[in-house]
Amino acid sequence: MPAIKKLKLKLKSGLLSGLQSDTIYGHFCWRLKEQLGENKLAEFLQCYHEEKPIFTLSNGLLEKNDVIFFSKPYYDTPLNIESNSKKERIEKFLKHKKIKTKKVITLEQLNLFLTGDTIDYEASFERTEIKNLRIPKLKQDLRISVEIDRSTFSHKEGQLFSYNPFYVDDEEEQTFFIVLIKILDDEKFKSFQCEEILKSVFETGFGKKKSSGYGQFEVLELTDYNGFKEPKETNGFLALGNYLPSANDKIEDGYYEYNVKYGRLGESFSQGTNPFKRPIILFQSGSCFLSKVRNNYYGRITNQSEITDYKPFVVQFGIPFTLKFYYRV
Repeated sequence: MPAIKKLKLKLKSGLLSGLQSDTIYGHFCWRLKEQLGENKLAEFLQCYHEEKPIFTLSNGLLEKNDVIFFSKPYYDTPLNIESNSKKERIEKFLKHKKIKTKKVITLEQLNLFLTGDTIDYEASFERTEIKNLRIPKLKQDLRISVEIDRSTFSHKEGQLFSYNPFYVDDEEEQTFFIVLIKILDDEKFKSFQCEEILKSVFETGFGKKKSSGYGQFEVLELTDYNGFKEPKETNGFLALGNYLPSANDKIEDGYYEYNVKYGRLGESFSQGTNPFKRPIILFQSGSCFLSKVRNNYYGRITNQSEITDYKPFVVQFGIPFTLKFYYRV
């Protein structure tokens, strides 16, 4: 089984861009280009195009009181309300509806899902220790900025801007961000200095307006993680990041949500004649798919010019951190 690392982060400022796996990949590529050069970046991308990925990434997860909260899988067992009692039928319906509204689960619940233990998995939502967990949240705020005229050192007329950054909603306990990294090629992971570059992604700032101080993180640690219990017999996989299907995945069915991403080119490319990428559909974290292919990674990155004609080597990453699971029919 590939090694899994847990990158633990502390948010130091407002966050204007979500910690999505494909966005983290994009930041990583820019930092790799700066530190190792364009030729090394091309070599890195070739691994994802023609060979196997060097590593995969999850979306940013939240951790509070040493409990990591994972995206709840979109698969729910069919509703069975067969009963002679009207009261029991209503109770079953309300219980099933309540489970569907949950957005996150714990590691213990996730492992029950992976092994196909649907009875205990659904029953876990009724346990007192699960109900009493304080789920971490992000709060949104309003920030105003004004552009300054450098010739007069006063504000420019009509150049008032507003932003709605996210902050950690901490009451008593600290909340941290977690990014999971599955290393598929340890030798190349080291040769491309992936660990150091991943840390620099968050230390130098992440996402929109990072040059103005937004998206600043403190990297706390990068440690081994072995909490998952993938079963030996599997027939599906769960995505914990943004997923772009590949024909090689041989998907037979799925339970998912998706979003249409209207991306922009980053860094210096954002100043070009057309900084906008073509829209692309990505399946969200928590999406699960049935497939007889048993692999340590699923998905693909886009081909050249599939996203933009402005820079032909620009790609979109759709190979997220995945876990295999057993689906009981």
